[in-house]
Amino acid sequence: MKKPATILLVEDEKPMLEGMCDLLSIVDIGYDLRILTADNGKRGLEVVSKEIPDLIVSDIMMPQMDGLEFLRHLRQNPNWVQIPLIFLTARNDRRAIHAGTAQGAQLYITKPFNSGELLELIKTQLDRAFQLRASHQQNVDKLKKDLLQLLNHEFRTPLTYVTAYYEMLTYSVSQLQETHDFDEYLRGIQVGSQRLTRLVESLIQVMELRTGEMAYQFAEQAKPIADFNHLVQEAIQANRDQAEQYGVQIHYDDSVRFPPVLGIRDKLLTMLNALLDNAIKFTHHHKKSNIYILTYTTDNELHVAIQDEGIGFPLQIKNRLFDLFFQYKRPIFEQQGAGVGLTIAKGIAELHGGRIDVDSQKGVGSTFSLVLPIYDEQSQKPLPTTPKQPQATVLIVEDEPHLLEGLKDILELSIETYELTVLTAANGRLGLEILSEYHPHLIISDIMMPEMDGLEFLQVVRQNPAWVQIPFIFLTAKGEESDIHHGRRSGAEEYITKPYDTNELIDLVLKQLDRNFQMQNLQTQDFDMLKRSLLNLITPEFRLPLADVTRHSEALALGIEKIETEGELKESLRGIQASSLGLTQLVEDIITLAELTTGEAAQIYQLQAQAINDVGYVVEEAIKQVRTLTGGEQNIHLADIPPHLPPVFGVSTILLESVQRLVEAGERLQANGPHVQTYVTVYADAVEVHIAVRFDTPLPEATACDVEALFASDKPSTFDATSYDPGLRIVEGSVGLHNGRLSLDNNPETGVTYTIHLPVCRPPTP
Repeated sequence: MKKPATILLVEDEKPMLEGMCDLLSIVDIGYDLRILTADNGKRGLEVVSKEIPDLIVSDIMMPQMDGLEFLRHLRQNPNWVQIPLIFLTARNDRRAIHAGTAQGAQLYITKPFNSGELLELIKTQLDRAFQLRASHQQNVDKLKKDLLQLLNHEFRTPLTYVTAYYEMLTYSVSQLQETHDFDEYLRGIQVGSQRLTRLVESLIQVMELRTGEMAYQFAEQAKPIADFNHLVQEAIQANRDQAEQYGVQIHYDDSVRFPPVLGIRDKLLTMLNALLDNAIKFTHHHKKSNIYILTYTTDNELHVAIQDEGIGFPLQIKNRLFDLFFQYKRPIFEQQGAGVGLTIAKGIAELHGGRIDVDSQKGVGSTFSLVLPIYDEQSQKPLPTTPKQPQATVLIVEDEPHLLEGLKDILELSIETYELTVLTAANGRLGLEILSEYHPHLIISDIMMPEMDGLEFLQVVRQNPAWVQIPFIFLTAKGEESDIHHGRRSGAEEYITKPYDTNELIDLVLKQLDRNFQMQNLQTQDFDMLKRSLLNLITPEFRLPLADVTRHSEALALGIEKIETEGELKESLRGIQASSLGLTQLVEDIITLAELTTGEAAQIYQLQAQAINDVGYVVEEAIKQVRTLTGGEQNIHLADIPPHLPPVFGVSTILLESVQRLVEAGERLQANGPHVQTYVTVYADAVEVHIAVRFDTPLPEATACDVEALFASDKPSTFDATSYDPGLRIVEGSVGLHNGRLSLDNNPETGVTYTIHLPVCRPPTP
């Protein structure tokens, strides 16, 4: 089955437009094509606003809006910037060609054209577009899986400490063992609680940075700090135990005197702690075990460099080190934590008008340099700092040494908008060796080279998922039409023939760099949306059971010798148990919501879904579980379930949990507490099976409106569900997996009724 693809043709000459449509309809290029048309750029934008095509082929000279203006509008819209565009036009002068390609067209083809060659190039551009799309989706899927694994590990591991040691402590009490045996169990509970506390506090700090809450704190609390030296010493002292445990020595000249900076002490200390913690983690795995803290000032800036002799990082991950949830080789180095420390450090540095620079060499070590603006006591403002240019890396592959060095010099001298690093290789084979160590933002390659020519080099690059996104420019002496067509058909973004115009070359290099960073930013936004949605699962309410676990266990540890009766001991244990159960429920809610958010729950549903012929039994089991957990049998009334209910399609375990959570969430929302009577009814009509949960007390009007908004099928894309009961959010997501819906009836006379509506499963037609 051929892959469907949509092409938009923008052409004002009707015979040409019809001829192109006929050509694409008759000739098979390996895609199931659907053709959209427009007779000028303005109409083209109207078409794109309704449906985004996979490729656009456009003329340039058209009325109302020409092709160049049409392309400008496309490239200004983030949703359209990734659409490849081919100019097919009679304008064949060099200036017009350069203007078209420099502005962002993938190809510039002049009329009259060879039909076969045009179709080949259209296929090449579609292949490339789908290849980039698939690569991006693979990266998103991998990120989802990694984040779920991280959340599972980082929440469930310390929770296991709390629950397992609590159970051992309870068993010891029941066996009337000596109290001195309890110390180990209490320490285990406290270790788990403290680790969870650090994780939650870190994630809340990330939220404060992203929502602007911390910026508000800075505006309210920032003061001149004249003793930054003391802050560095505090950070060293806070990390000294960990450093000694790993055999790492921290070297610092504490006689240095710092100029004042404007900031919040505890935030700056958090940032220094994160940088030192990171240095210790990646130093103790290496044979050397030293960390050096070096300081110096420029006219306007204070620099604090934390230099380690650890494993170092490869250049290609340098820009990812500060990404939320990113950890370098987590399984190998057995890192704890969620990969948020450097994210927080970077955010705090930027909050203070500064930055963190990184210089690293694999196998040698890394230097993280904190740069803060010096506070001017006369103006009572921080001094202005010089903004850093974005860093870009270009790989040049050329076998002629003089041309190689000349092109390297041209790029380094002419490109001022990027801090450029130029890597070089004498042929494709050596180019692949460099790619194994570095990740350039652009490749410029000759074609005719020994050992591995440029065409073979490009083919290998395009086959590697890690390199598929890198734009590629051929810069070659092969200037025959057949050569140019072959180069374009191979999938290179640009084909430039020697001798070349330096200004045009620089323009095209900048275009490709700009476009690559623009695409990276769009992908980063997608990743950030996913990370933000997971981050929003962590709420400040997490602190309550955490604090309770810590408080009860500490009180028990301090007063265990003073407890005189078994009753007093069990009373303390009940406090730990209640907090532990609340904590466990929160963690399970977070993991379940994360699975719904990332699509993992949808994948499980698709694998396990089948006809459920016993919906009544599923509801009965759900109510049994609620009664067992809450001891509320006398308050929950299940009406007789009709026989022969029609089947629904889904997963019985997910449906069971949804009913259970709906009852529990409904009870939590009741203003009058747990003594409210609950009535559960199951019934069906010709279209749906209905599971109704009624509480005999209505909801406050404001609460009912909020719940109805959560249940609405037409929620806006900006709808924020983070303030809603997590149980209700899980029910809403799980019912959605079953193609069902939720409704709410808040009646002052009869109470509030939550109803799950599930479509009846029809047997397949013979």
